[in-house]
Amino acid sequence: MEEQEIKQLWQSYDRKLEKSLALNYKIIRDMLVDKAAAKIGAFQRSQVFGVVGGILWIIFLGFLISQGLNNSYFVISVGLIMLFNIFAVAAYIRHLALLDQINVADSVTQSQQKLAMIQTSLNNVGRILILQTPFYCTFYYSDELVAHGGSLFWLIQLVVVTFFVLISIYLYRSLTLKNIHKKWVRKMMESFGGKALMKAMEFLEEIEEYKMEKAS
Repeated sequence: MEEQEIKQLWQSYDRKLEKSLALNYKIIRDMLVDKAAAKIGAFQRSQVFGVVGGILWIIFLGFLISQGLNNSYFVISVGLIMLFNIFAVAAYIRHLALLDQINVADSVTQSQQKLAMIQTSLNNVGRILILQTPFYCTFYYSDELVAHGGSLFWLIQLVVVTFFVLISIYLYRSLTLKNIHKKWVRKMMESFGGKALMKAMEFLEEIEEYKMEKAS
């Protein structure tokens, strides 16, 4: 076989190999895009549920306040809980608006940026909602209870409320993205509803890695 024929065979083989690699890359990329889109869809549904459930909870809290206007301790405690939840619902609505702008198939980079924004916001919402916990320990106060609670009762209340204040502040300061490498922090952040979101971001990272490998 002549040298020219050998070169042609090699060139033909290289072209086939390049086509095969390009096809494999497309298949893998499409598969990862589909998985990312599925996880984003799951997260989107969880946010819709959060908005609907949050609105119902806020309406219920508003009803309770309207029925307990004669008790300032109750109104203040439940009113503050209500404000925390209004903030959360507003954030979830914003997340849904950002999710509607995401098209993984068109731009992986833009999708990553928007998902990162949502993840940061979602985590902050979870941290802020934790700060409402102490108010669940004070909503049942009344003028009569304050006047006749007794030393033992107030000592127990002081311990309980202080504990929840301190643990709330500790969790608020600890549950940040810089601590996500800690197992318990990651689990807590996932409990905020971001597990599907994290998975979607991991799939997008894999797409970028394949893209870089292909380019090299």
